[in-house]
Parts: sequence; structure tokens; C-alpha cells
Amino acid sequence: MIWFIATYLFLVKDAFAGVSKLNSLEHRDSFPEIILDSINLKSNLKYDIYLAPLSEIPLFNPIDGFLIQTNIGASIKLNNPVSLSFRPRYAFHRKYFYGDADFSFFLHKREKSSTLFIMSGGNFLNQVNEPFRKNEQTISILNVLKENNPLLFIERKFLKLHVKQYFLKNISLTLSSEFAHRSYLNNYPFKYFNFLPNKPIGNYDLRDKSFLHTLQFSYSHLFTISYKKGVKGFLKSESDFDFVQLEISHAIKLNKMARVDFSLLSGRFLTQNFIHFNDFYHFPTGRTLKSSHPIISTFRLLDYYNFSTNNYFHRIHFQAQAQNLLLSRLPFLKKGKNLENIFVNVAITDRLKTFFEVGYALDHVFKKFRLEIVTGRLDGKWLGPRIILGPVSL
Repeated sequence: MIWFIATYLFLVKDAFAGVSKLNSLEHRDSFPEIILDSINLKSNLKYDIYLAPLSEIPLFNPIDGFLIQTNIGASIKLNNPVSLSFRPRYAFHRKYFYGDADFSFFLHKREKSSTLFIMSGGNFLNQVNEPFRKNEQTISILNVLKENNPLLFIERKFLKLHVKQYFLKNISLTLSSEFAHRSYLNNYPFKYFNFLPNKPIGNYDLRDKSFLHTLQFSYSHLFTISYKKGVKGFLKSESDFDFVQLEISHAIKLNKMARVDFSLLSGRFLTQNFIHFNDFYHFPTGRTLKSSHPIISTFRLLDYYNFSTNNYFHRIHFQAQAQNLLLSRLPFLKKGKNLENIFVNVAITDRLKTFFEVGYALDHVFKKFRLEIVTGRLDGKWLGPRIILGPVSL
């Protein structure tokens, strides 16, 4: 029955000729959306409507218990387009209704110069490893099957202002300010599950207030430098730090069926007067793959928080993709034009010894999936191998 509904929704989604999703600033783990996709209705009038009836309905959460959630949005086609979205959520065991909302519009939109303004706010349960968010359906299943909770959650009451200036086609400058009141909540007492305590790692308060400014400059997908500052004192904000990050990435196409992707990221906290665990640098990792945060720069075997740092980090990601490399030479795979990948991920911080992992992946399994086998090495010990099924990489 579940597969019937999933197939039906997938076909309905493809039936709408003009599908257009609203832009989102958060990175989402979109593996369930391959099957349980959102529905986008495009009107020939002056609005588009976006609805996520299933892909945004988590099954279970150790904090909320059983819950329902959706995401409703609309885009109004004016000379300067306007978009708004609302994400309501109800936790049955907490008997608690809450949500967040986004409102965005272009102050002006021209071919060579545009200014986008975004205002967001609300009260929502966020993962501490934001913005590398893992899909809650997948995590929910792992919670129940393994009677464990690998993620930390904070209830975040926030208001954020975000301005992005586009220059030409490849250059952008982004400025954002956010005030947030963040709290670690107790796990709901489900006596049949052995959930880890939902507490920060280290000696930190369960509640904190932060006022953060971020400035980011980007040139295409090649170069990005960002600066973040925690401002102490504003509305009793405790954050007091300076952080800078540099990202260099490049993709080289060798031919239609071969390419090489490379990514290097480095970051450092320049001052460390007060950094709550919420504001540590957390690595994009976990037991499921991401497609919105590129797969080539997501770790597979790295722990969620043991590598989190308030000092410095370096990340190196490399992937080579080609056809007719190894398994795709087999007759029953050759017809499917499967792409093969060899990838390497490296993480370096002050907290643990250098971690690296290497893997092989086969893309376009049943057209939309990616099958991986990956192993890693940490503290002189080999991890894995682990087999992972996720979305296609590129």
C-alpha cells in the first residue's frame, strides 16, 4: 500500500508540466523526496503554489515523539517576485503546535544586478548540525530500529534578516543577522528506547542566547569566503567569537561521461571568548546521503559531533566519475549507462587525528539511485565497510 501511494505521488508530481520549487536557504537531506516528492502547482496567472504533503512529515522524533509537519509556500509573479512559506508542526506527545515562516522579495531585479531580501522567524526544533540537516524520516527509522538517537536537537526561537546582492552572473555578496534563543529539551520518556541524552557535548548550559552577523562573498561555485561574528550583550546574547571560512571547489569535465570534482574548505575561529556548542563547526556527515548538500562533500562514516570544533578545521573532497570503469562493463549494467565513482574525503581538526574515507559508488541504479561501498580510517583503526543507498550524485 505504501509503495502504491508513493508511486502515485511520484507520477502526479511528474504530471504537472510546469514544476518549480521555491528557493530554500537550508541544505536538506532529500533521499525520501525521490519517492515521496513534494507537489508543485504552477499557475499561468501570477502565482505558484508549493506543498510538501509527505516528504515533510517525519514519523517520530525523540523530543517531539510522534508528530506531523508540512511545508506550504507560494510565489507571486510581480516585476520583483515575492515568495512566502510556512512550515507548521504539531507534536502529539508534547501537545505543542509551532512552526516557522519565510518571506522574501527582490528589492530590484535586473540582468546584471539584483538585491534579494529575506526575513524569517518562528519557533522550531532544529538539529545542532545545521545547516547540514539530516532528513527526519530517515533518522526516525534509525532511532526506532537501533533504539538510539544519533542527533542533538535544539528548540530555536529566532528572527533572521538576510540580504543578498547579485553582481553580474557569478558574483554575490550576502549579509545576514540573526537573534536566537536556543534550548536543549529532554527526550520524551519513551521507556522502550535507549535514546542518548539530548545535551550538548561538554560543560555547556542547556539554554543560550545568540546574536550572529554573517558576511559572505562568492564567485560562481569556485570561490567562497565567509565571516561570522557572535555579538555579546544584545538582548543578553552570550556569543562572543569571530569565525572565518574559505571554500574552493572546481569541476572538470573530461567528456560527456567523465568528470573530476574537487573541494577544499578551511575554517578557523579567530577569537574564542564564548562559543556555545551550538555554534561550533559541525561536519556534514551521517548515515544517509544528501543531494542538496553535494554528495561529493559529505562524509559517510564520520561521527556527528566528535569532530566538532571551536578552533580550526580542514576538509578535502575528491571524486572521479566515469563510465565503463569497473562494474559498468558488465553486460547487464552496460545498457543502463551507469556512472561509476571513486571518492575520497578527508577531515582534519585539532580535536582528533586525521580522518579519511575512500569509497566506490555506482550511479543511476534504477535511474535515480546511487549505491556505495565505503571504508575509512581513524586513530589507526579501519571503519566499515558500509553499504549505502542514496540519490544520484550529480
